[in-house]
Amino acid sequence: MNERDILMQEGMNLLYSGMIVVFSFLILLIISVNLLRIFFVLLIQSNPAEESVDSLLEEQNSVHHKIIKELLGGIRS
Repeated sequence: MNERDILMQEGMNLLYSGMIVVFSFLILLIISVNLLRIFFVLLIQSNPAEESVDSLLEEQNSVHHKIIKELLGGIRS
């Protein structure tokens, strides 16, 4: 084998190694995100939210809806 073939082979090895590392990282990232989601869902279910938190969220939602209506009214006019 000449030098060019060796360089091509080493380049392909590097390419495959890099792809395996990235693919493994993405798989671990997906698994960890799903595990954290399950953990927090169980945590929230074990400690139900208080009514004050619910009323605060409803108030924030109404404020957000008012802001959106004003923005859309300004854009349409």
